[in-house]
Amino acid sequence: MNIANMLEIQAFKTPDKTAVVFGKNEYSYGFLNAESGRVANAFTGLGIKKGDHMAIWLPNCLEFLSSFFGILKLGGVVLPMNILYKKRELRFLLSNSKSKVVIALKEDLHVLRQIEDDLPHLESIVTVGEGGDYDHRISFQEMTKTNSVDFPSLELDPDDTATILYTSGTTGNPKGAMLTHRNLLMNAEYYAAGLGAKKDWVGICVLPLSHLLSLAAGVMVMFGRGATMHVMKQFEPEAAARTISHHRVNYTFAVRTVYSLFMALPNEPQFDLSSLEVCIVTGAVTPLELRNAFEKKFKCTTIQAYGQVESSPVISLDRMDMKRKFESVGYPLPHIDIKIADDADRPLPPGEHGEICCKGHCVMKGYWDNPEGTRAAIKDGWLHTGDIGMVDEEGYLYIFDRKKDMIICGGYNIYPIELEELLYENPKVLEAAVIGVRDEKMGEIPKAFIVLQSNATATEDEIMDYVKNSLAKYKKLRDIEFVDELPKGPTGKILRRRLREKKSEG
Repeated sequence: MNIANMLEIQAFKTPDKTAVVFGKNEYSYGFLNAESGRVANAFTGLGIKKGDHMAIWLPNCLEFLSSFFGILKLGGVVLPMNILYKKRELRFLLSNSKSKVVIALKEDLHVLRQIEDDLPHLESIVTVGEGGDYDHRISFQEMTKTNSVDFPSLELDPDDTATILYTSGTTGNPKGAMLTHRNLLMNAEYYAAGLGAKKDWVGICVLPLSHLLSLAAGVMVMFGRGATMHVMKQFEPEAAARTISHHRVNYTFAVRTVYSLFMALPNEPQFDLSSLEVCIVTGAVTPLELRNAFEKKFKCTTIQAYGQVESSPVISLDRMDMKRKFESVGYPLPHIDIKIADDADRPLPPGEHGEICCKGHCVMKGYWDNPEGTRAAIKDGWLHTGDIGMVDEEGYLYIFDRKKDMIICGGYNIYPIELEELLYENPKVLEAAVIGVRDEKMGEIPKAFIVLQSNATATEDEIMDYVKNSLAKYKKLRDIEFVDELPKGPTGKILRRRLREKKSEG
């Protein structure tokens, strides 16, 4: 078993079909497979072998994909790193992972030079970009152009590690989740089947390829079906909308921020998104008001997917072949078991709130070089997600919040998502995030950070009254701060933890 087989199969079946488009440049399955073969041969020539860790620190580009599949072909372990990472983050990830190779842009070489003395396992820095002084580093273009395109993927054990993806974490250093070829291939197959993905789909990726959502919902779902995917170098709402309109894109996947920005675009023909049919929303539970508005405006179907890095990534999905429950996060993928557990890890009956745990092909191999973290996350084969949710009598899963995000106010449990859902229903609110802040009397109180729609005005009292009139008294907002923007991660996901950190610093 080898993930790279999916590329080889499509290259054999439809070698001339377009696999991926970067701007005006189209690349066929045959071409991408050939380039991946060159990469595999080039790294084999450098002494890289099965099981070696290799990092990719590139923006969305052809070299990212050819490196990704090339490394997998030879049995290496891929460490995708977001291009936005800084020196401190790179030092930790490359050191902790013991990566032997890092592939980076030539223009970013100066950052790696500053930390390479702290990386005793790093043997080679491969730079992407033409010209200039490489300071004795290896040029990706020079390294690959003279190598053969022929490199049949090595046959690997299904439980061999394919990639290590580091979780952002809320305390301490990030942990590297080891995902196997079995994890990713089975998850992608059931993901694609649940979506009803077809070879004639045209998709768009607006997020970094280094993110598991892009690799799973994008690369593996689309390439597994032999479809075509447009990849944006970086997300810009107007440019993405023009691509969707011009190329009649019918499939996308993103976090809720992307859909909010699409909704805010002017009603002009160049921003016509009516070709969209299936739109995955993930990263956090998306407010129903936003989903309803998006579906009504563009006549598409929004699909809520739920999971995390440690679950490869999908646990449940609004499956197209099943009854849809809009308030849920769908039904578990085939061969994934769900249980809701109390604080003593005892299973709870349908309708009861507790921690979501899952078991099956999606559960990671463990955290790289972190047995203690692995034992805390996986118990008797059950992955403990840290999310609060429930299942109903029919087995549909509902998520209420991160366990750590739950606010305990005067002994009452308050879930920020419930407050955020309500705030998003206010037409004056563009974005909102709710966190708990310390309070001597109540323990914690809910505070909202709000970005208003352009040209909208609102007062703190107005928003507080709006919430107070809709929810139980104990859930009322105690504080509101209007801001120009909310902190977001590389994919556009709103980061509540940054708001908490900012508040504690203040």
